[in-house]
Amino acid sequence: MLERLRYRVTGGVLFWDILITLLCLYASAFIRTSLEFGQELTRQGAQLPWVLYIVVSVIWLVIFLLLAPQRALFTRSLLEAIGRLVGAVALAAATFAGVLYLSLRDVSRLQFLYFAAINLLALLLFHLVIRSVVFARNRRSLRRRTLVVGDPVAAERLAEEFARRPWAGAVVVGYTSDAYDAPSRVERLGSIDETPAIVTAQQIDEVIFALPPQIHDRIAKLSLTLLKQPVMVHMIPSVLDLTFARTPVETVGGIPLISLRESALSEPQRIFKRLFDIVASAGLLLLLAPVMLLIALLIKLESPGPVFFLQERIGEQGRRFRMVKFRSMYQDADRRWQEVARRDAQGHLLHKLEDDPRVTRVGRRLRRTSLDELPQLINVLRGEMSLVGPRPEMPYVAAEYEPWQWQRFRVPPGITGWWQVNGRSDKPMHLHTEDDLYYIQNYSFWLDLRILLKTVVVVWQGNGAF
Repeated sequence: MLERLRYRVTGGVLFWDILITLLCLYASAFIRTSLEFGQELTRQGAQLPWVLYIVVSVIWLVIFLLLAPQRALFTRSLLEAIGRLVGAVALAAATFAGVLYLSLRDVSRLQFLYFAAINLLALLLFHLVIRSVVFARNRRSLRRRTLVVGDPVAAERLAEEFARRPWAGAVVVGYTSDAYDAPSRVERLGSIDETPAIVTAQQIDEVIFALPPQIHDRIAKLSLTLLKQPVMVHMIPSVLDLTFARTPVETVGGIPLISLRESALSEPQRIFKRLFDIVASAGLLLLLAPVMLLIALLIKLESPGPVFFLQERIGEQGRRFRMVKFRSMYQDADRRWQEVARRDAQGHLLHKLEDDPRVTRVGRRLRRTSLDELPQLINVLRGEMSLVGPRPEMPYVAAEYEPWQWQRFRVPPGITGWWQVNGRSDKPMHLHTEDDLYYIQNYSFWLDLRILLKTVVVVWQGNGAF
């Protein structure tokens, strides 16, 4: 759990460190020609070839990975963190100087010194800001509330280990146990069977099972129950569990932890997917702004009510958010869903009908062309959704899910997805889960591109949309 968070945070800092370094390299040309020191140099003469940007990226990346100043930023004292960063930048700059000496000796030495100096200053400032922000958030108690289920001794030990790692932003608020008189400095909040209710009442973010292997069936039952809540679930494993563990095993102060509800995406996949979402959604919002303004005007002219329709949906790990769409129904449609909700022969809920009387005339055309989905680009930009992924489910539909269906929330929900391009609304809602699980198990960036391209074709044909 802590390792996962540390790599996620330090990975983000590393990305921005490399980007800042490249910006400093680019700015060194302007500084060299602006300051009246050394031999006069033209702006064109100070510009560096693009291959040097690649060289700098590789050198800084390798040395930063070796010396890990980003990790020291959160796990060491301020003096140690600054020393690690200064040493890493100095070693990287010296390596770059050696490359220039062996290859491009015509690069201005003064320009190199400017680059090294502003790079060090910029990275120092950036690291100090990031460290201050992270520690300030922790001081304001914006921490992930953790509940230990089972052993009170493990709860006390984990509480001590989290206290030693304030950068992790985790705090043990208590434990649940069937033993009433167990000595522990951590508060007992209730029995093990009361865990789901305590998770809700205490707004728990992380649950750690510290139960003996003899009652694994009880752990499995509680884990399935907790799937319906937006919490991460971990387990302190036995020796046998460690032998056959198929998920990454992390340690906190020597205590091994197995995550039972880890994201289906690896960290590089998540970072790359998020970067693509940001660039693509921002570009599409700018490009389609005139079209969206026209749609907003048509909606206002046809019927009273707001332009946008906000609806609560369930996202990754069961977190709830407000999804934005163009309003395609009359203003009171959300209160009338029971009028059109139907069930199939097996009793599954069918909430979407082709002849829905609540849909407006403009709304019907928006649905046929999927233009009502465009405002969801805002959700993508905010990080609540992705361009491609499982559909964000409505809470009353998810309430009837079987436990295995909650696995679809292991990745961010998407505007489009595998089931949308393989049936869209022609397929009953309860059958979407199998398509979503197929997408999760076979995820790749190329699958995302394939789905996006196929979405264009499906929307153009207008098949299955209503």
